[in-house]
Amino acid sequence: MASLKNKWILVSLILLCWAIAASLLSGYYYYQYSELMSRLEKSQAIINLGIDYGNGTRIWFNGTRGSTLYDAMLNAGWKVDAESYGPMGLYVKAINGVEQSFEQSRYWTWWIWTNLGWAHGGSACNKYVVSNGETILWYYSYADPETFEIAPPP
Repeated sequence: MASLKNKWILVSLILLCWAIAASLLSGYYYYQYSELMSRLEKSQAIINLGIDYGNGTRIWFNGTRGSTLYDAMLNAGWKVDAESYGPMGLYVKAINGVEQSFEQSRYWTWWIWTNLGWAHGGSACNKYVVSNGETILWYYSYADPETFEIAPPP
């Protein structure tokens, strides 16, 4: 009878140790997750984000926050229709209801302002990490159907 009592005490001690260890471990990982999320929210850049519909209408959303260009677009309240190409990123097909047009050879492209003027973005919007103070413009660009050359924003 005494050996049975000792077994239950041993099992109880093992379960108690396991519960304490599991609680400490989950508390540690919760703290690490909270700290990471806090740092991520603080690291969001403030950019000047614009959209040019190609018809003379250009709207700016200055002071937009985001970690990536795609985040900034969503934070600005844009309705974005994009298709995922896995590790290559998102391809934007429509912004705020204005869809690409194969017939008119018009597509959405993003451009960044440099000292030399507008430079084509060159990567998927969800892959581009924005920096404070950048000026980025989405432009409903004309692409020459023969050469595929894209017209920069005016």
